[in-house]
Amino acid sequence: MFTSDPAPPDAGATRSSALWRALLEATADAVLVVGARGPVLVTNPAFNRLFGLQGHRAIPEGLSFRELCERLGESFADTPQFLARAAELHGQEGAVAGEWWTMTDGRILEADVLPVVVEGRRIEQLWLWRDVTERARLRGHPHAPEANLSYLDELTGLYNRRGFLHFARAQFDAAALARRPMLLIFVDLDELKEINDRLGHAAGDQALVDTGTVLKSTFRERDIVARLGGDEFVVLVTDSSAVREADLLARLAGRLDALNARGGREFQLAFSIGVAPFDPGSPDPLEELLSEADSRMYLDKRRRKDAAAH
Repeated sequence: MFTSDPAPPDAGATRSSALWRALLEATADAVLVVGARGPVLVTNPAFNRLFGLQGHRAIPEGLSFRELCERLGESFADTPQFLARAAELHGQEGAVAGEWWTMTDGRILEADVLPVVVEGRRIEQLWLWRDVTERARLRGHPHAPEANLSYLDELTGLYNRRGFLHFARAQFDAAALARRPMLLIFVDLDELKEINDRLGHAAGDQALVDTGTVLKSTFRERDIVARLGGDEFVVLVTDSSAVREADLLARLAGRLDALNARGGREFQLAFSIGVAPFDPGSPDPLEELLSEADSRMYLDKRRRKDAAAH
């Protein structure tokens, strides 16, 4: 369903209606735009496919958000809980990210709900839905079927390179549409070769596992934490609008210090870190952001080595 001349939610934007329509059609996320008073204004083809709203089930013009939720309710495993939570989310002013819902057919859906504010007043609300069944499997969601282990790093239990690229690309599409900032954090485990050479590969493996533990305990469940290979790790902070880079790095340093202070190991962990921000107003491709974060990580490594030498 589209309005006859759908405009971008941000009334001050300069994009044309045709460009907005093309963006909606191209995005992999299911998009729903609702007016502040409840009418369904816009859905995109991905939304209609996700919920099977084609043909005789297509959304009629003038449908209210409440009526839409009632139509969708039977698709959710817990219909009353979905209806109550959807009404609660529609009535609130702020943004909510990472709501997970279980469907009757076994799929797990994730929704982001974002207010569209013009001159300090909420005029519309943007809902972004995506199928995260595979991520739910990997995280051991109780209602998800068996996981596809090809997305996991066998040693640390984090996503591997393949899993990271798969799930991160979906987040890039959603963030660009929702104008949601993100951070890409590249982490290199320092001196892994020295640990292997001095203490053996079992100690090196433990250092990698410990790195994964520190990263998982630092970041949120909806952030994407992966081991790219060897001593290289990466984190995609999927919504950085309410967090500062300095605070995140301080929290990571605190978790690392706490692990090192426990003792019982013949080595200490140290990280070199590079951070690249994702700007939704001028989005760079994932590969470019990875390269930028990697370059900044090597600058950090060089600075730390130079400081230790003096």
